[in-house]
Amino acid sequence: MLITTNLFATNRTIANWKVKEVVLPTTTGELGILPNHTRLLTALDIGVLRVKAENNWVPIVILDGIAEIKDNNLKIIVRQVEELSDITINVEQAKKELDQVIDALAKSTKQNEKLLNTINLKRALARYQALTFDKSNRN
Repeated sequence: MLITTNLFATNRTIANWKVKEVVLPTTTGELGILPNHTRLLTALDIGVLRVKAENNWVPIVILDGIAEIKDNNLKIIVRQVEELSDITINVEQAKKELDQVIDALAKSTKQNEKLLNTINLKRALARYQALTFDKSNRN
């Protein structure tokens, strides 16, 4: 049995994707979804959505949203998605970007700077995790 997954974002839609398993980055941690999962509505955080399609795991960076699973139908609505093909930097560059964002957050003095740099940190971390996840799956 498979889960029909529909991912909607402002920049892309991935519809009727038949998958074996999904790991969602929720606001309270990662949540695994398997076929016949109980009905659930959850808030999503900025992070890596991992989807097992056929026998391969596919990492996708998402920028917060919501997800609902009901009757083996998973609907995911997020602000934006980045597939690996959208990320134009390599793992080393992503690590450097992550370090720069950490430094910027540490130097933030105003509340709005801290908030923006926290969001940038989550996004940079998600990109780094997606790239390293993909690299480890190819080895």
